[in-house]
Amino acid sequence: MTITMTIANLSKSFGGISAVEDLNFNIKTGDVMGIIGPNGAGKTTVFNLITGVYQPTRGTVHFKGEDITGKAPDEIVKMGISRTFQNIRLFRNLTALENVVTALDLHNPLYNLAETFFLNIPFVDNKVKRAERQLREKAAYYLELAGIADQADKLASSLPYGLQRKLEIARALALEPELLLLDEPAAGMNPEESIALAKLIKEIQVRLKLTVFLIEHHMDLVMELCDHLYVINFGRELAEGSPEEIQANPAVLKAYLGEGYKRA
Repeated sequence: MTITMTIANLSKSFGGISAVEDLNFNIKTGDVMGIIGPNGAGKTTVFNLITGVYQPTRGTVHFKGEDITGKAPDEIVKMGISRTFQNIRLFRNLTALENVVTALDLHNPLYNLAETFFLNIPFVDNKVKRAERQLREKAAYYLELAGIADQADKLASSLPYGLQRKLEIARALALEPELLLLDEPAAGMNPEESIALAKLIKEIQVRLKLTVFLIEHHMDLVMELCDHLYVINFGRELAEGSPEEIQANPAVLKAYLGEGYKRA
């Protein structure tokens, strides 16, 4: 068994309030791991600690055996971790394709968005034009992976909410991660849409050989997609196990799922 990420004694306090307290878990390479719990349980705080948005009060995060605790977000992205956000963060006045190109630029020193103004000028270096064309082709590939290839030329702001979620996934994939963090990817979707998204995420995970860590409240998606679940409440571990074990756990039923919960 290979471990992609190890969280040890991870804690975060804001003033006198403890948002995350002594969390310990591993994410196996190639797994889809879910973190669930009530609103305000500290799930997004965990993502922010992993990705360098917050610095932990104590504890460590190891990625592929390397301590990444305290590293800046851009360093962590370059190491192979990308994410989506609970609140969609797209460049609303750029097209879907251009949004993905902004992420691809991280790995391409020949081209950046500041150069796009010059691309149609005859004397511009052909190497720059060729790099721009290659990036657009690659961006189209990630849109296709996310199931929104037909939205390439539409402004991000004009896309329905569900397609904006998929565009965020496409942009995160363009960063070429080994570990993909998805923060409520099915937010705003109905049960049928969430199950379709679960199948899409699984297809992407297998195709790109990714390890996935996700936060989600749609239990149909969670139970369909995840290999392993970690449950937190008030910033502390409540339970850990397979989806089947979590569904039968009395503490989880009482604190989160509800004692009348039963998967359809």
